[in-house]
Amino acid sequence: MQRFPFFTIITASLNNKASIKKTIESVKNQSFQRLEHIIIDGGSTDGTLNIIRQYENTYNLSWISEPDQGIADALNKALKISRGRYVLVIHADDQLLTKNVLERVYPILRGEKADIYSFPIFLDHKQKGGILKKPIRMLWWNHFKLIFLHQGCFVHKRLFKKIGDFDCSYKIAMDYDLFYRALLHGAKVKFLDFPIAIMGGKGISTIEDSIPNRLSEERRVQLSNEINMIWRILQIAFRSLYEPYKLFLAQNRFQLYLTILVIAKL
Repeated sequence: MQRFPFFTIITASLNNKASIKKTIESVKNQSFQRLEHIIIDGGSTDGTLNIIRQYENTYNLSWISEPDQGIADALNKALKISRGRYVLVIHADDQLLTKNVLERVYPILRGEKADIYSFPIFLDHKQKGGILKKPIRMLWWNHFKLIFLHQGCFVHKRLFKKIGDFDCSYKIAMDYDLFYRALLHGAKVKFLDFPIAIMGGKGISTIEDSIPNRLSEERRVQLSNEINMIWRILQIAFRSLYEPYKLFLAQNRFQLYLTILVIAKL
């Protein structure tokens, strides 16, 4: 293992006993070994820590388990001790797609020309199986919605030094806030075409009950960061249509789910 890793993989976890082993294995078994894996655990009580301990001293893994203020706080703790050139967030419900994915990515990132390298990912949907999710390449669309997939983004450490870390006041939209600030500060972005990770289907932003909170936080990201009056007016117009639409879909999906449960019990 070389002294300074090229990649830092950060994993935030809290009571992820059922999935964290696959996450760890997907990092540990990478053919490209100039990496470090930092797990920040929020004080799990379900056996997650026993699984993490099994991998101590088997590869370049470091971990902390203590109460925190949420995902953003956990990511910031990891950033403070990270040594890699590029940071990738792979949570305890996610996985790197293949054993050679970092080896495939390294020649592209080696020159460190872009601040953000954005790749597609797969969403592990319980009913529909693996769904390919691609980032939106129109950077201006980030004024309205997050265009990046966090598990598919390698972010250079110099960008954090320029714009700051994750904002702990956000419980869901901390990634949107980070990337919003990054683009406002002129971050250089490069999009690639092949998927690199699998996002677990239990992520907080995929839970129907979190949709109102997510919409509220996305609105706050825009209000807190946007200084151009034209974009702010366009955002108000967009939200006036988009938010009722998303809430309507969420409510009807929930009602459909309840109907199916009732029918199944008959």
